[in-house]
Order: sequence, then structure tokens, then C-alpha cells
Amino acid sequence: MTDALTTTIETATEHVAGIADPVERYQAARAVRSQLGTGDRALRLIQQEIIQSLKPTRTWAEVGKMIGVSGSRAEQLASGRKAVRHDPESSPDASPSP
Repeated sequence: MTDALTTTIETATEHVAGIADPVERYQAARAVRSQLGTGDRALRLIQQEIIQSLKPTRTWAEVGKMIGVSGSRAEQLASGRKAVRHDPESSPDASPSP
């Protein structure tokens, strides 16, 4: 499945990159990203349901170990929260790099 998905994404990306008109290329890229986002949200819900089904008889640490993450990350995933990424360059308080 992963190879087919990768191939499909690469094909779509190549198609978008090959569109000569920049506005059409932008719109096509936007459409593909929207489709990917929809699929990503659906898969995230599947993972969330699985984690929630594992929890009733286990600690978060046990659930985390089963799925390869920390217990606190398992709890976060079960609640539907995304990880907070700390990117110093995108912080409003970040000073410009010299």
C-alpha cells in the first residue's frame, strides 16, 4: 500500500509541477493538498479510535509503548490534540538571524 500511495502522490506532484500557468498550478496544488488533508484527518481519527479502545484496561504508558510513543503522547493522540512544535524562527518573539 505504501508504494502505491507514494507513487500516486509523486504522480500528482509531477502533474501539478508540469502545469505551465502559475495560477492553474497553484490551484491544482491547493486541490491536491486539500485531498491529502482530508485523508490525513480520516487516518488520524482511525488512530484516535484505536488508542481509545486500548486505554480502558491499560495505563497511558502501556498504550504508548504498544504504539511506539510516550504515554503522554498516547494520551494527547487519544484526545485529538496535535503536538506543539517549537520553531524558534516562527515565534513572534524571535529575533532575525544575522
